[in-house]
Amino acid sequence: MRSAAYILPLLLAMAACGPGPSSIDLRDAHRLGPKGARVELVVFSDFQCSFCKRAAREIRRIHTRYPGRVAIYFKHFPLTYHPQSIKAAMAAEAAALQGKFWEMHDLLYANSGLLEDSIYPKLAAEIGLDVEKFEVDMGSFEVANKVAADRAEGVAIKLDGTPFFIIDKRPFHGSYDELEDALFNSSWYR
Repeated sequence: MRSAAYILPLLLAMAACGPGPSSIDLRDAHRLGPKGARVELVVFSDFQCSFCKRAAREIRRIHTRYPGRVAIYFKHFPLTYHPQSIKAAMAAEAAALQGKFWEMHDLLYANSGLLEDSIYPKLAAEIGLDVEKFEVDMGSFEVANKVAADRAEGVAIKLDGTPFFIIDKRPFHGSYDELEDALFNSSWYR
């Protein structure tokens, strides 16, 4: 693994600025639910954030409870004070290259208190990835650039914490308990 491969793109991402939530590019975002669903939820998240871990459980619950009604998009926003957040995001992207983003997503949150360099290959093996390819991909510029691009979008809309939700191109600042209602309450998003 090239440990420094992600530094330059992430420094550039941290310096980025630009327009608001309506400009978020979802073409390469990881999605749960159908494209073109009635409601679109974008989540900026960090795998070492305990609030994000809770949000991930809530999002899975909503996805299961309302199949086909909501498209949930994941964006990385690794926080600089979480020492493993960038590597965890890169692990998720390396898994995505083998078609297992959401499986790695779930394992990273399940193991968020145990994240360190040695755990990523173990998690990759647990979900049936080619571990050698995973380790090469985790250190690749392709993976680093994907994480950096997501973070740059978050910086551009002035995010300073996670999780951050956007419902139908509008920021959502409520509680987890209010999230489900906001997703399906027509008065909120119309």
